[in-house]
Amino acid sequence: MEPEEKLAPQRKSRLISRVLTPAIKLWLRSQLDHIDDLQLQIDSGNRELLSGSIPKVFLSAAQAVYQGIHLSRAQVIAENINTNLRQVLRGKAIRLLEPLPIQLDAALTAADLAASTDSELFQIAMQLGLVPLIEQQLSGASDWPFPDWQPGLLPKIQLSALRMELNRNRLQIYAQVQHPATQSLQAIVLDTGLKLVNPHELRLDSPQGFYPPAHQPISLTQLNDFGFDLGTDVQLTLLQITEAAILCQGQIKIMPVQPEKSDLD
Repeated sequence: MEPEEKLAPQRKSRLISRVLTPAIKLWLRSQLDHIDDLQLQIDSGNRELLSGSIPKVFLSAAQAVYQGIHLSRAQVIAENINTNLRQVLRGKAIRLLEPLPIQLDAALTAADLAASTDSELFQIAMQLGLVPLIEQQLSGASDWPFPDWQPGLLPKIQLSALRMELNRNRLQIYAQVQHPATQSLQAIVLDTGLKLVNPHELRLDSPQGFYPPAHQPISLTQLNDFGFDLGTDVQLTLLQITEAAILCQGQIKIMPVQPEKSDLD
């Protein structure tokens, strides 16, 4: 029994170093456009590993890029991970078998925002957030240079040339707005803070608007309580905007992807 007990840690180490760690790193790199300095630590025993369960994983990465979205720094802690390790041992790709809550600590710098602006994912997210926001502001009395918005009677407002910058502890969002009742494009700037109302809801903080040629801020009273529901799979504990970065901490639930039929054997 003594020789086997001495070999057990070695077998565990080989299983982690030769199979599990490369499989997880390969999967991560397949999901990302680019990643630098990927560090991965796996905490597990032999019995858990052989059953496909991983008690704890710590991951850190620098300069990660996902579908054109740049992220300078990210650290992730995941616990009680249920995987298809037996299939991984036969050469299959690693995948989750159950939903996985992960603890996330990330930083999105001003340079990250600039580099992410042209990505399709960034533009779609900006459109989804800004269109209802602008329509909300125009649904009542507004100093913005647009006709009133009449829900259900007009096509949606169209946005283009979207970009975002950090300014002190606030966001400045730039856009070209095409109102369906006008022919010309109008450039606008939305200057706002963000506050965490609860773990899965954000709200605008003292939003103001600007538009050329006016240089004075316009109060956006319709937007004072405008919020964004991130969904129950997101549980944030920190969202902070500084001059240098947007800092984010919290928990995000990762859902399993249904396997192809060939992966079921």
